[in-house]
Amino acid sequence: MKILTKVVFCLFLTGVFYSCKRAATPTKGGIVGEYEEDLSAVRLSYDKKPDIDSKDGKINRDNVYNAVKDEIPMNVNKQVDKALDSMSVHNKNIRYSAGYRIQVYVGNERREVDEAKSYIYQNFPDLNTYLTFSQPTYRLKAGDFTSRMDAERFYNAIRQRYSMAMIVPERIDIRKSMQAK
Repeated sequence: MKILTKVVFCLFLTGVFYSCKRAATPTKGGIVGEYEEDLSAVRLSYDKKPDIDSKDGKINRDNVYNAVKDEIPMNVNKQVDKALDSMSVHNKNIRYSAGYRIQVYVGNERREVDEAKSYIYQNFPDLNTYLTFSQPTYRLKAGDFTSRMDAERFYNAIRQRYSMAMIVPERIDIRKSMQAK
């Protein structure tokens, strides 16, 4: 029994020592398998002493900018421009996003929802209103806010008149949200 315990203990210690062993051995150039590439050809270099205009003592940045611009390969700029153009087209096609609206009224009375809607139009002309009817309940929501903080500004004023108002997460139209600020 004691021999079996000693064998198990030795196996345990051997396992501990091997698990602490380094995965890669260092070499002269660094760790084996490390990525290496000479990027000095595309690195920007700046003049250590900028040109100073003798008239007013300000730095003449035109020469520094032109020196840096001449060092950038043209194919890199074209690739970056192409990538930015494709991202711009993609972003223009996005119309809806997750956002917030203020639910002003929920109830069964058409007259009350009309009053709430006219209150929003008179006091907050920037906000779009959305009226939905699911028999027998009317819901009036206002605004297209991209962040909850934007909704809070209007929410506090609306809450003074309509105590049951609340901020609800909703899918909003991005273009309309940009109009109301």
